[in-house]
Amino acid sequence: MMLRLIAAILFFALPAQAEMKIQEVTSPGGITAWLVEDRGIPFTALEIQFRGGTSLDAPEKRGAVNLMTGLLEEGADDMDSRAFAEARDSLAAQFTFDPGTDSVGVSARFLTENRDKAVSLLRSALVNPRFDQDAVDRVRGQVLAGLRADTKNPDRIAPEIFNRLAFGDHPYASNGDGTVDTVTALTRDDVIAAHKGALARDRIYVAAAGDITADELGTLLDTLLGDL
Repeated sequence: MMLRLIAAILFFALPAQAEMKIQEVTSPGGITAWLVEDRGIPFTALEIQFRGGTSLDAPEKRGAVNLMTGLLEEGADDMDSRAFAEARDSLAAQFTFDPGTDSVGVSARFLTENRDKAVSLLRSALVNPRFDQDAVDRVRGQVLAGLRADTKNPDRIAPEIFNRLAFGDHPYASNGDGTVDTVTALTRDDVIAAHKGALARDRIYVAAAGDITADELGTLLDTLLGDL
């Protein structure tokens, strides 16, 4: 499943070509990635999948990985959420953080001329997120609003009933966003624990495409992910 996902990422990240050469790259620090190099475009697309996702939540902490993922762009290092957004936009970079049942996905796209600064900014989000309490409370409020709306949405109610019947005690049986009770009870320490558990080096799958060589990608991987 993961290899099919990576193949799809590479396919849609690049223009149509008669032949696509996929290189396997291992960084000096031992991180492996798949690369399709195309020096004809002025940007690089990067996809990182951390195996595990919301299934890592303990039953009483359901929603922790989802809440943590929603906070990754809400400030990092010495930047609060506004400063982080301004830095990202000034680089014309795009970052997306997606909590799935089986993985946490991180997608990034950045111009070649801004690569080093964009990677440094993304590294801050992944390695040193702030998880400020005001941001935790704000994003938690957004999650709770969505959960309450779901209780009145037949399109969400029916799948949840099916999953409970089909999967029993397995994490697949419950909503990865959590419940109103579990999300309300989550603390900042729970978010920090979810970050340490979900975004770990031994869970990484990486694909890259665009204006970057294998050697450049190897250096990028260690800079971006080496400190996890």
